[in-house]
Amino acid sequence: MPSRTTTDGAKTQTRDIPCSKLEAQLTLSALGPYTNLHILDLGGGSGLHARRAISAGAASVDVLDISVEMKKIGQDIEAQLGRGPGTGKEKTRWFAADLSRPLSEQDVHAELRSEGYDVDLRAIWGNVVAYLKPVGKFLGVRVQNVRAEYMARGKYGVTFTEVEEIPGGLAYNCNCLTEPPFSFGATSMEETYKLEDTIPRELGLVGIEAVNPEETEVVKGDVEFWKDFVADPNLTVVVMGKP
Repeated sequence: MPSRTTTDGAKTQTRDIPCSKLEAQLTLSALGPYTNLHILDLGGGSGLHARRAISAGAASVDVLDISVEMKKIGQDIEAQLGRGPGTGKEKTRWFAADLSRPLSEQDVHAELRSEGYDVDLRAIWGNVVAYLKPVGKFLGVRVQNVRAEYMARGKYGVTFTEVEEIPGGLAYNCNCLTEPPFSFGATSMEETYKLEDTIPRELGLVGIEAVNPEETEVVKGDVEFWKDFVADPNLTVVVMGKP
């Protein structure tokens, strides 16, 4: 995981930049007690949220992502933590999947190419509904205001640049201000960043609620620093479930 060196010589990882700390607290707060949970992490990338869940007590996490590179990074990190295959301590598994297609129609053990696939929100939500158990809970981390003023100057450790409109949403680069810095392309759809959630409601999901950042310890600990975010959030965590 990329790291940066601070002025006092201490090294911090990506997970320690301000926005990532807040995202972690929002996520942990949303799910509540993790003890013995079995989690399906859709679009889980390198498994950052999976590792947080395991540390909080989850029994296992299956990570699905289209990126072979993210899968390799996650597997390497798990091996470094002593939880790789064959150790008897493995708690996280990775599978290849294009979430814009029904998972039941895919070979999740095959490698996929991550270029040039369409964002089909209805298909993605269809996968959520198909695999969410009646007593389970869905948690979604999503970008909210891509154009928040503070995102141009990296106040919270990340900037959004090269924002352009696409049908139904926005495409942009997400730049993490680590040393060395790294960037990746991202897409946010109007249906999600405006918190409309028309599709999940149509598919029967209920109890849709965004977690209040002002209730997290990180925001309470420095209200002045986080006031820009609270006034105009660039990310949010949304929770919902089945009736």
